[in-house]
Amino acid sequence: MTSPLVIAVDCSTTAAKAIIVDGKGQHVGSGSEPLETRSPAPHWFEQHAPDWWRATDRAVQQALNEIGDRRAVAAVCVTHQRESFVCLDADETPIRPAILWMDGRADAEARRYGTERVELLSGKPADITPGLYKLLWLRDREPDTLARCRRVADTHSYLVHAMTGRWVSSTASVDPLALLDQATGDYSDELLELAGLQRDQLPELVPTGTSLGPLRADLADAWGLRPDVTVVAGTGDGQAAGIGLGVTDPGVAYLVLGTAVVIGSETTSYLPSRAYRSMVSAMPGQTTVETFSSSGTFLSTWFRREFGDLDLAGAPDPALERAAAAVPVGSERLLTLPYWNGAQTPHWDGRASGMTLGWQGCHTRAHFYRSLLEGIALELRSQLDGLERARGQRVDVIRAMGGGARSPLWTQILADVFDRPLEVCASGEVSALGAAAIALDTIGEYPSLPEAASAVARTDAIVEPIARNAAQYKALRSVYTRVFDEARDLLHTLHDLPDLPSSDQARGDQS
Repeated sequence: MTSPLVIAVDCSTTAAKAIIVDGKGQHVGSGSEPLETRSPAPHWFEQHAPDWWRATDRAVQQALNEIGDRRAVAAVCVTHQRESFVCLDADETPIRPAILWMDGRADAEARRYGTERVELLSGKPADITPGLYKLLWLRDREPDTLARCRRVADTHSYLVHAMTGRWVSSTASVDPLALLDQATGDYSDELLELAGLQRDQLPELVPTGTSLGPLRADLADAWGLRPDVTVVAGTGDGQAAGIGLGVTDPGVAYLVLGTAVVIGSETTSYLPSRAYRSMVSAMPGQTTVETFSSSGTFLSTWFRREFGDLDLAGAPDPALERAAAAVPVGSERLLTLPYWNGAQTPHWDGRASGMTLGWQGCHTRAHFYRSLLEGIALELRSQLDGLERARGQRVDVIRAMGGGARSPLWTQILADVFDRPLEVCASGEVSALGAAAIALDTIGEYPSLPEAASAVARTDAIVEPIARNAAQYKALRSVYTRVFDEARDLLHTLHDLPDLPSSDQARGDQS
């Protein structure tokens, strides 16, 4: 372990995680504290914002217990779940639960307000994910919330305020809310007016890597740290994952196999397109472009929970993985459209839903499971093709991380579908490593962020495509790419059917 040390916090959807990294980029301590997500109505996902800080505090203290000399810590940097936000009153108390990135309540608002002008300014195709449309939902359906709202805080600014007392966030952290003008990197007056917000309700903006000042004295004392430990402006977990994987130039892409699945790469200018969403990059002067689908490990976990071993409660199942690995490529003509949470890139269609085609008597639970993994992979390949066409540059290297990267079956399917090698980082907290690289760069341990990123990046395995499988998946892609276009109208009609009464309601009506 070499001085100095930095603490990197990743406050994600499922947990707050903290790691401690030394000056050589080595991981020397870690902690984790789970977060509870509530779903009070269908497609609603919320958290208690004070839990963000409670879990972060506990995770940091766990990590600090694993190192000897706490005085060696020089900086703290935060990465976080994107698009999630909380509305606070004049006393800085949450008015209502925080609304999360995967919350789907704003489908109608995305369709109504997601004009070409809004998409051009924000760089975000109209979809349920950006915070803007959920703010519009609040404006129209919970007007008292916004009337009482003194501050809208993204996850980064909420945690930074707890650490420093300042309401400040990085442009790369706030940008997923879709309130910034991509061309200027500042708040857009047009988008603020649309949302019914004023600038003073939002955090001060600074570039990623900015030193935000020291930790609060009482917090530094509670953590046993020096009083001059600096808090560094971080970035969202997707951009941070790219940094943690050493993705700092346009020829490389990161693949996040988490609750959602994301392909991200860099551009040297803002190139708006519906083939991806554009994000302010952690890399100075660059734009991060990402494809996005909200049905990632969410979908495989759903399957294991509903159809798998009840004792595992949705956790990874080695026996199911082995059975699915024994199923032939293409799941014997069973094909899944993985839109369990709507369709994102490039369709941006909240009324889409999932489909599985081709059922026959030969199919088993293992066929269904494999077809889900193949469906996500085929969707990702279509997204990658669209990204490359819109940007005009091929991605030669793909680096994968996240819970799904721990599955040998899924990573082989992905390599075969992409028909190119997949560099896998299956261990460690990659987004937190990206935040650590940002902190190490800020305190001067490395000459540049790309060099700091290179120091922390790890590759656990390289999965090579199997030529025979790649050829079979190429044939399957020709069918897959037609399915949604031909089923879209039916899926929309199904979505728009009026809700049927529950059995309890029906019995009440009869009585």
